[in-house]
Amino acid sequence: MKLTKEQITYIDDYLKHHKVKYWDIRIELLDHIVTNVEALMEKGISFDKALEEVHISFGNSLKRFWNSGIAYGVMENGIGYEKLIDSKRKEIHKKYNRLLFKEIKNFFTTTKTILLSIVVFAMLYFTFIVFKNNILKIIAITSIVSYSMSIYYFPIKLWFQNKREKSINLQNALNYMLLAVLFLNCLSLFRPKDASSFFTQEQYLWFVVSMIMLYFITNYCGAQVYKKAYNHYSNLYDKLQQL
Repeated sequence: MKLTKEQITYIDDYLKHHKVKYWDIRIELLDHIVTNVEALMEKGISFDKALEEVHISFGNSLKRFWNSGIAYGVMENGIGYEKLIDSKRKEIHKKYNRLLFKEIKNFFTTTKTILLSIVVFAMLYFTFIVFKNNILKIIAITSIVSYSMSIYYFPIKLWFQNKREKSINLQNALNYMLLAVLFLNCLSLFRPKDASSFFTQEQYLWFVVSMIMLYFITNYCGAQVYKKAYNHYSNLYDKLQQL
């Protein structure tokens, strides 16, 4: 027995009520719940009773004590969904760890990116180590950062497009994209100030080259992860909106 559009919308609102704020988790739950409710209704159970059974199967309760009264129903206790979201968050975090390392591996095995990294390294080497010209340093850093910033097109587009609901996948993907900024933060942390500094001036220049290269590679790979996640989950979101 197929659910009506109104019943599916009711289940979607029910999940929102239980603070399933990430739409990509919600659509997965929605599909699972609809399938199970339809299966129970095939056995002659009413929609309300079927939803109650599915609600309980996720570790939720129909009861909630509040002040001196007792509330009863599927809208009252969603603790099972809280635990499920925590579990999903850990699972997705591991997923994006694997995806980032896969992109880094691809970076060093693809001719295009190998050549690109050689060009970037050569530019940094001649700018910081050979010529040590401040104007050239500014041009080199501006060029690399400008290129890196251009790949933020997708998260910026997503924000301006229609300020969609939160996606736990895109949130994780964006975090890995922003991870690269940590390498730039190290530059001021280890800048030589006196004779007791961690690096000599010459060593620091090599450190700068290394950190900018790591920033460039990590940012590039993180952007590839985000781009793929953006394309996949944007299509999924459009399907959700058609319900």
